[in-house]
Parts: sequence; C-alpha cells; structure tokens
Amino acid sequence: MQYLNQIARDAMLFLSCLAPVLYGLFVKFGVPSAEKFLGGYYSRTEVLAPYFLVFDLFLAVLTPMMFCFASSMVILGEIDDGITKYMSVTPLGRGGYLTSRLVFPLTFSFVVSIIVMNLFSLTLIPFEMIIALSFLSSVLGYITTMMVVSFSANKVEGMAVTKMSGISMIGVLLPFFAPAKIQYLAVILPSFWMSRYAIDGGITYLILCLIVSAVWVMFLLKKFMKKII
Repeated sequence: MQYLNQIARDAMLFLSCLAPVLYGLFVKFGVPSAEKFLGGYYSRTEVLAPYFLVFDLFLAVLTPMMFCFASSMVILGEIDDGITKYMSVTPLGRGGYLTSRLVFPLTFSFVVSIIVMNLFSLTLIPFEMIIALSFLSSVLGYITTMMVVSFSANKVEGMAVTKMSGISMIGVLLPFFAPAKIQYLAVILPSFWMSRYAIDGGITYLILCLIVSAVWVMFLLKKFMKKII
C-alpha cells in the first residue's frame, strides 16, 4: 500500500502507469485510421498494415516498462531517504521489501500486458503467444528496473538511465527493417529474440530470449542488491 500510495501521489508516475492504455487506444483506433488515410492518399492497399505487429510488440513492451519505471523512481526515492536499509530490519524484511518493489510490479505488469494486448492488438495473436510475450516483456521491465536503480544515484539520473535503457528496445524493430546480417548484431538484446519469436513463433527464439534475459538478470542482480540494501 505504501508503494501504491507513493505512485498515486506523484502525477508523473501515476500518468506513466496510464500510458499503456493511452497507447493502446492510439493503436486500436488511430493506426487503422492512419492506414485508411495513407492507403487512399498513396493509392495503395497497404501502407502500415505490414507493420501492425510492430505496434503490438511495443504495446506489450510499454506496459512493463512504464510500471517498472515507476517502481525504479520509488526505489531511488527510498534510497535517497535511507528507507531501504531500515526496511530489512522491520517485520517486512528484505524479502518482503523486494517482493513489494520488484515482484509485485512485475506480476501486475504481466497481467495488464495480457489485458491490453487482448483489447488493443491489431493482429490476431494466439492467446498462448500473448501470455508468452507478456511474460517476456515483464522480464524486460524487471531488467530495466535493476539497471536504472543500479546505475543511478538519484531520480534525475534514474530518468536519464531509463531513457538510455530504452535504446535496448531497438531489438523489436530490427527483424522488420534491418538486413539479416545486421540483425544478429543485436543478439545480446532480449527484445530482439522476443520480436523474432513473435514473427516466427519458433520455440527456439523463446528459449533464446529467456537465456539472454537470464544472463542480464545475473549480471545486474549482484550490483542491484548491493545498491538497495
């Protein structure tokens, strides 16, 4: 409740949690309207339609990114106030604190991702793939949270690191726009393998995304734990 109250009191964090719904409305209603207009303007049957999956993938990714951004800002604020060290000796304990600040937003973003993708997706994505994409995108948000908190000394730096970490989302675009030889320069990005999985549906890409994500988590976890506790 303390975590949710901090987000509710901060207008920027509160609006960031609404961003997935706002983007979903844009995707559902704005993109098809733009497709119709551009198709008539250029006398073509398809302009944006071949890239509808790109909009859907960013819909999946945006939800956990926004929730985990809010979580990162809350954690950094508590580090500035010296609260995190005291939390570990309260009945809540270190495990409870980490659950409320990491596991809760990860789980919540996973559920919300499933909902917004079912409501706003432009392509017909099988439900089992929606669940898989929502889980993978939630892990990406988890990695972003650890990255922001680990490499930021305060909220201002945290916002800067969040923007820089957004570059990692370029992996979503590469399978659609980059030549094949260039694409695989992004093998270290989980978002690249997630995009490949969405396009081809191959279980191999799903497994590779999980492996790459696990490497990122292990790399960041030690530094993350030292920073917050």
